[in-house]
Amino acid sequence: MATSTKRLFASYMGVRYGVTEKTARPFMLKVREAMSSKGNTPMDGVVHVDEFVLGGREEAKVGRSYNVKKKKAITALRLTEDGKVKRMYTMKIDDFSAQSLQYIFINQISRNAKITKHKWRGSSPVANAYNIT
Repeated sequence: MATSTKRLFASYMGVRYGVTEKTARPFMLKVREAMSSKGNTPMDGVVHVDEFVLGGREEAKVGRSYNVKKKKAITALRLTEDGKVKRMYTMKIDDFSAQSLQYIFINQISRNAKITKHKWRGSSPVANAYNIT
């Protein structure tokens, strides 16, 4: 379901897996609930945090310009002990201010996590509460 199109119908799932539509519908509901992020299990262990922009190049605009059409986001990535991705969370932000960046820490990252990030000043307000390297 995660790699399928945006619209996935129970009738298609039934044909795909050889079950009835009546069986596929509650199965799909359970999978969607399991895939949703409730924010009640914060990431711990090794977590990498980085912010980025999406939207391609704009003429005469370089990097993180504030008055552009690019979308801004921040992501937290939890790794396993052997360096593989275990869990990832990305959220849209309005700007790269400390106030915008703090929400991913508060909502998605445990205070016991060992956080790795590049040197951005926006994380300084949360640096006292988290183990940031």
